[in-house]
Amino acid sequence: MLILRDTVKKKAKRLAIALGGKALTLSVYSGGGGGIELSKVNTILDKYEKWDPFEALIPILQDVQHELGFIPDPVAALITERFGVPLTQVYGVATFYSDFKVIKKAEHRILLCEGSACYLCGNQPLVTAIQQKLGIDYDQVTPDKQWTLQRGNYCFGACQLAPMAEIDHTVYGSLTPASLGALIDDVNSGKIDTHGGHEPVD
Repeated sequence: MLILRDTVKKKAKRLAIALGGKALTLSVYSGGGGGIELSKVNTILDKYEKWDPFEALIPILQDVQHELGFIPDPVAALITERFGVPLTQVYGVATFYSDFKVIKKAEHRILLCEGSACYLCGNQPLVTAIQQKLGIDYDQVTPDKQWTLQRGNYCFGACQLAPMAEIDHTVYGSLTPASLGALIDDVNSGKIDTHGGHEPVD
């Protein structure tokens, strides 16, 4: 535990030095390996303006994790800037709970719904299809860093589409192993741009 705390403190210190005291007011932060749309993050943070900052931390991190797939360094700094929560505490929470990731795992993320409706409608064959097609299990990443599979262990509000999955924020419903495999192929080929919409697709 002492080693973990020391690592978190060092990470926070390195980020503070990298930012040089600059406020994160840009709409897009392009440092640290890719662009991050801070406007999307600020929209999330706006929802918690009236909350107690320390009570809001976990819900904020959950929303950021869902939106971006991980907790980037500049977002941690933005949370500190806007809510006054120490950077070491933001990292402490983000690294303590296994549901949070502080490193982007893959370019594309499949969230497979595990709700009761999806389970009853046959989501298990979808898991098998992904394992066979991509060669990965939950929380694993393909060797080319293109795909990761995660459990969708929260309500998507789309039980009528069961069984369903979310690929990069686009929800696809009434899936079969064949149709899910075809979606993966379409994303790989660029036929589908999954980084855009959020609307359920049946």
